Amino acid sequence: MGNRIIRIILGIVIGIAALVGIYLVLPGNLKNPLIEFFQKTFQSKTYEVTQYYKDQKVPNLDMTFGDMVENAGDGSAWVTDVLSESEDGSTGQYEVHAYVYKVDIAMEQENGQENLMNYTQATVELRFGVKKQADGSYFTSTFAIFIDESPMNDFYKEQALLSLKNKAGNAIKRDEKEKAKEGTTAAQ
Repeated sequence: MGNRIIRIILGIVIGIAALVGIYLVLPGNLKNPLIEFFQKTFQSKTYEVTQYYKDQKVPNLDMTFGDMVENAGDGSAWVTDVLSESEDGSTGQYEVHAYVYKVDIAMEQENGQENLMNYTQATVELRFGVKKQADGSYFTSTFAIFIDESPMNDFYKEQALLSLKNKAGNAIKRDEKEKAKEGTTAAQ
């Protein structure tokens, strides 16, 4: 009987270790959506920071960051890292990462060359450095864009945002047309 209990406990420990090992080797496009789900479900204070940035308008573009990130590519994830936080959660410093996976990006070149800079099936990361004030407001201390882990300068940031906006806008329009088509088909 005691031998059987030890085997069961050992089996559970080995199973948990295998799951942790698999999780650690997962690529970002599989791991980050799991982290986002975990934060959304169990870390509501941290997810408030994420939601704030999802709802913010992209500067000079008529779209929110959430709509842009979630519609531009074949997958997306929002992950917030807590750098420091007060005990009651009223103030803190965070880093919000918005990932767009498998997106094609075409950008004008900074030096005025005619050919475009193209990225195929790229991973784009929007990274916000955030400070939460005591009054509950947020202050963006840094904003960076990385394409396939390469940082973009200010010119390419604007180009990348414009390209993502165009991709997301086309996807949203396509979805609206499909919904309208389904609606008229259902009405008939």
